[in-house]
Amino acid sequence: MLNDVLIAPLLVGLTSLPVFVIAYYVRRGRLHLIHGIDASRLVDPVGFAIRISRLLFAVGFAMLGAAGGLLWAGHDAGRGQAVVVAMVVVVNLLGLALVVSVARARMRDGAPPRR
Repeated sequence: MLNDVLIAPLLVGLTSLPVFVIAYYVRRGRLHLIHGIDASRLVDPVGFAIRISRLLFAVGFAMLGAAGGLLWAGHDAGRGQAVVVAMVVVVNLLGLALVVSVARARMRDGAPPRR
């Protein structure tokens, strides 16, 4: 049976796996997974894919780091709260960086990315 200390780190770690899968697919050129972007309209689709996939991998590793931090915190509520706050801040900043990167994507026709 799983110890109650292991449940939260395990769940956070498992929820990071889809982020890694999406980052892998984006790196391989499936840019439609990101806001429905048409790669043929981008000025530099390879550079965009690299930039977005690196940010997605960073989100996944931040979540894995949070899982390790929660494991380290154990039953200490103060440590657990500090780890959760740090994870929320880091993941939201990386999410903001993703939004800015998509918004700044340069299209061939000069139009913003299509939704």
